[in-house]
Amino acid sequence: MNIATIYWVMSIPRRPKYPDEVPIRIPRHITDLYETPVLQIIFSHQEAKMAERIITHIKENGRLWPDEWRFIAQPGNWAEIRLYYRTLKKLVSLGLLGRGKEGSLILSDEFSRKLTVLIEKVNALVERG
Repeated sequence: MNIATIYWVMSIPRRPKYPDEVPIRIPRHITDLYETPVLQIIFSHQEAKMAERIITHIKENGRLWPDEWRFIAQPGNWAEIRLYYRTLKKLVSLGLLGRGKEGSLILSDEFSRKLTVLIEKVNALVERG
């Protein structure tokens, strides 16, 4: 293997690893559930803010391209960049974002379908027969 081949192999971007599960904290009292924004139930406080920025960007532009992280996270602020990618992976794993054309991300309704299945299972479990 020559130097050019090694450089080419090293420059290939890695495929992102998405978490298999994302924990959701459901409040005990129903009033807390009504009063709390949905992103703060799903994510931590900082991740909820970042998720809101990502979703707002996609609503304004139609999709999120891989190089548009610069518009959402400040370049050079490594903590914010890590937060951006961590939140992005969770949004994709939950199904709030889906793959669009040419590696872009778009809003998806897969999360609502997952919750609908969960609701059906809970209703079947507590149904009196």
